[in-house]
Amino acid sequence: MTHAARRESGSGVHHVTMRGAGRRRIFEDDRDRRYFVEGLRELVEKDRVELLAWCLMDNHVHMLAKADLLHLSKGLHRLATSYALFFNSRHGHVGPVFQDRFGSLPVETDEHLLMAMRYIHLNPLDLGAAFPEDYRWSSYGQYAGKPGLCDTSTVLDLLGGRGSFVEFCDPGHGREDLVSFSAKGPRISDAEAKHLAETCYGADFSDRLVALDKSERDRALRRLKALGLSIRQIERLTGIGRGIIMRA
Repeated sequence: MTHAARRESGSGVHHVTMRGAGRRRIFEDDRDRRYFVEGLRELVEKDRVELLAWCLMDNHVHMLAKADLLHLSKGLHRLATSYALFFNSRHGHVGPVFQDRFGSLPVETDEHLLMAMRYIHLNPLDLGAAFPEDYRWSSYGQYAGKPGLCDTSTVLDLLGGRGSFVEFCDPGHGREDLVSFSAKGPRISDAEAKHLAETCYGADFSDRLVALDKSERDRALRRLKALGLSIRQIERLTGIGRGIIMRA
């Protein structure tokens, strides 16, 4: 199968996703998660990859990583191979653990960076966490003051400190409430919005979202808004009516 060529980010920052094959779980328990986090540590220490944010979900992983594609690809390939060998040996699993190659989306603007960081840290709400700080398997705790793997300076400088970070990642805020935080950069372009939607839901995202039942569709619409897409962009990309998107 031929893959589309990856796009290098002008800023050096990529929104990376690693998904379980067939959407299966890639973490059975905290021992699995600890092993993967150690792999992230090696990514930083051995491959000149600067982590800006990360989050482990049951069947996928999100990262904001700053590196050239050569070092990023090399490091993630080693991480995926090492983890798959560990997972298969420990759980008696046979076959691929990850779905194809990792996904990467260039992050070109400050606003895109902030919205992607917020989206990553709000992912655990889908697992039942009441607040992002209740979930230990993400970089949220480091942004709130604990030691960790990430370089938090870029995001905290953009936001104006840890207090602003906590406010920015408050799940009660909608996109319109966050415009003041991101005044330093332009809004996400339509091209970036399309790539973000494809990263989350695949190249056929517009058909997939329309076919979902109401609760799943509305959750997907909320995710896209949390990631920084405007209501008009979502309407243009999906064909879903403005009123439905606003109510979601």
